[in-house]
Amino acid sequence: MKISVESKTRIKMIPETEHEKENLESLWKILIRCEADSKVLCPIGSYVAGQDDGANFVIQDQ
Repeated sequence: MKISVESKTRIKMIPETEHEKENLESLWKILIRCEADSKVLCPIGSYVAGQDDGANFVIQDQ
């Protein structure tokens, strides 16, 4: 998954495999819900490049 920082308030996630496309679509369906309030991603813990294997986020109500 390629992640592009477009600005200080916007990122773009670009899937590079079919598996990543499916996962991004699943995430989108969890976050953006037409019948209820949408959700947001909030970072938890820390991420240190070269030390951590990934960044963690929790899905919360707005």
